Amino acid sequence: MPLRSPSSDIFVYSFCLTPVPYPTKVEKMQNVNDIVALMASPSTSDIALVQKAYDFAQKAHDGHLRNSGEPYFNHLFETAKNLAQIGMGAQTIAAGFLHDSIEDVGVLPETIEKEFGKEVLFLVEGVTKLGKIKYQGTNRYNESMRKLFVAMAQDIRVLIIKLCDRLNNMQTLQHVPKEKQMRIAKETLEIYAPLAYRLGIKTLQRELEDLAFSYV
Repeated sequence: MPLRSPSSDIFVYSFCLTPVPYPTKVEKMQNVNDIVALMASPSTSDIALVQKAYDFAQKAHDGHLRNSGEPYFNHLFETAKNLAQIGMGAQTIAAGFLHDSIEDVGVLPETIEKEFGKEVLFLVEGVTKLGKIKYQGTNRYNESMRKLFVAMAQDIRVLIIKLCDRLNNMQTLQHVPKEKQMRIAKETLEIYAPLAYRLGIKTLQRELEDLAFSYV
């Protein structure tokens, strides 16, 4: 099935995505306006959608912590920000805020559809499905894994959300147990960086590679 790339998402690949230190508390984090400022001529409804997703995700993940002890919402914020930096539209950015809400905190798909519409739900569920594909760790399966990702995504935006999610995970990989760091870094080099290259997002490819190489 061909990948869909809606005209509402404008791709801008000239931004350099650089690792940034993670704030330790939500209140120290950048405001949602920092994400809106990165968007290309957002409409009033676009801004409202991103703000609503920001508020919804912050409430849904209240008390949810990462391995580092920081609020999980920080990861969602950075994923959404990465999406804005490469020119994605409001629905994709909203899905970036919500991409772990079904899997991690039990938000019902019906709730996401009611609050954000079918398209955002489609993107969130697509990312959830991709997250269930397990890395085999051998060259024999790498190409099959990449093809499976593309086939399962159906919509190119699902892959891009997953890539921006992985970028932030790599930026904070030092907080993951040592025994998992090598596996995640190799998976990034063998699956995610090549996917970013194929999608033409070379700045994202280089960031993923640079971050992964320090662990392998």
